Amino acid sequence: MDNSSRSKNFEIMHDDLGTWLEKYQAVDKNEGEQYHLPQRQYSIMTMGNHTKPPPPPTVLSSYADTDSIDCAEYTNESMMSDAGISTTRSPSRASSYKYIDDNDGSSCIIHGLTYTPSRLSSINNDWDSPSNLENPHNWPLWKKIFHTALPALYGFVLTIGTSAYVPAIPFIMFHFNVSRQIALLPLALYTFGFTTGPLIYAPLSELYGRRIVYWLSMPLFLLFTAICGASNSVYVLMIMRFFASFTGSGALAVGAGTILDIWDRDAQSKAAISYIMAPFLGPCLGPLIGAYVITENNFDWRWSMWIVMLIGSPVAIMSIFMQETSKSQIMYKKASGTVEGKIPHKRGDTRLFIRKLRQALSRPFHMMFFEPLVALLSIYTGFAFAMLFSFFASYNFVFLVVYHFNQKQIGFTFLGILVGFIFAVASFSLFDNTLYRRECARVRGVPAPEHRLYTAMLGSIMLPIGLFWFAWTPRITVHWIVPVLAGVPFGWGTLGIFISSTAYLVEVYQVTNSASAIAANGILRYTLGAAFPLFTIQLYTTLGIHWAGSIFAFLSLFLTPVPWIFFWKGKLLRAKSSYDTSLA
Repeated sequence: MDNSSRSKNFEIMHDDLGTWLEKYQAVDKNEGEQYHLPQRQYSIMTMGNHTKPPPPPTVLSSYADTDSIDCAEYTNESMMSDAGISTTRSPSRASSYKYIDDNDGSSCIIHGLTYTPSRLSSINNDWDSPSNLENPHNWPLWKKIFHTALPALYGFVLTIGTSAYVPAIPFIMFHFNVSRQIALLPLALYTFGFTTGPLIYAPLSELYGRRIVYWLSMPLFLLFTAICGASNSVYVLMIMRFFASFTGSGALAVGAGTILDIWDRDAQSKAAISYIMAPFLGPCLGPLIGAYVITENNFDWRWSMWIVMLIGSPVAIMSIFMQETSKSQIMYKKASGTVEGKIPHKRGDTRLFIRKLRQALSRPFHMMFFEPLVALLSIYTGFAFAMLFSFFASYNFVFLVVYHFNQKQIGFTFLGILVGFIFAVASFSLFDNTLYRRECARVRGVPAPEHRLYTAMLGSIMLPIGLFWFAWTPRITVHWIVPVLAGVPFGWGTLGIFISSTAYLVEVYQVTNSASAIAANGILRYTLGAAFPLFTIQLYTTLGIHWAGSIFAFLSLFLTPVPWIFFWKGKLLRAKSSYDTSLA
């Protein structure tokens, strides 16, 4: 085969922030050459005697809340035509690049889309240059902090909506003349809404960016919360509570992506900690805040809704000043000349959205059932999260029956868990700056993902300690502070397992599949969190405080080996994965 008719194949992989390695390895093949760069794989064809790989793709979909970064799916024909770029479809669905010199007057096909090289260069326009202020990585510090604080505040408002409702349960039982199980359903449905909302918002953010998700989610959340507060039927309350969390959960879908958009790799972990910590503050502070506003307003349960609106409204106003952080949206608007803040009409978006939605719905469930790494960690973090939500019921039962606390006093008991959360964050930072960095220095690069599990291993010990402690110390002869302090190791273990497991899944499945792995984790976590409070009281009344609590403690003891097994055998499990974990 002569040089003029010979095709050369290149496989190009870009790293998790869309940048390209300066050094790559070329391996001669019979049909051409292969260039291997970490992570996302693109198949590239060059025609004639042009052997250089093409420039990197310039319009990328977001890399944190998307399961697959695929320029062909995101930059579809209509988007490119809107941007003034000619488009043609390649005959194959395989990702293909056709690279021909600009001197020939020819074009570059990226994932089946035809660009002129000059137009491609114009779109890219020095994105990674330090002087490019359109790149969120180059924003001033105050602007980065503002755009980091908002997703964290969204998470806090959403989760305070779960626990602020708890002190209202006795008054809802009285007002609507319903059983405790019925009064708990608005809490369960609200929690369950967090499992479904992100599955819709994630593909939506790929098409329209992250900012529109923030603009939609909080106003809709406040609207449905207002309807909850005005409802005169417990069944209306149930339905509206579900829609409040369903529509408000957008920040849970795109918050992590916003963090990655803004901060460089060295600062991402610190920024992510604040984002992760905020949603865990809500369940701890909500019972206290809800109890106070209800008590101070003539025991009116509706104030458990009004207080959430009062906290969420300033956050919604602040979101007006957010700027887009998604690289794909910023570069698309730059290419198309779209006015900032205006969402362009893109023909075919419905078809693309349905395809992305189908992927967002199917892949997490596939990973949950067929990926041992995802399944076991999801069960473990889901159980720990379910214990936190079951405490909404068990704390009320224990401290009311044994210590005769009122709602305000019960609210204070959750502060022990908050202290445990602080210890979890501190221990994660400590391990990250000592053991993990030491391993980085030893391997002179990025260590195996299993070195992210140190905090989970510690948490696996703390969680059963806290549960056994809380199971056997509530007695009339034991001071109330003793069971309250059980919340410290419990909170330490719960958040430690969650943070560490999340970091592990992200590093194992990388950009392409980590979002699906995290989504699978979230689905099981919030589903169990919705279910456990419904039967906790029955368990306590049937078995008694000590043995009911012991059942949960023994379950946590059974799950204790999970992070330890992954630490020692994780490499073997990753090798058997049906998803690409070769780069982990």
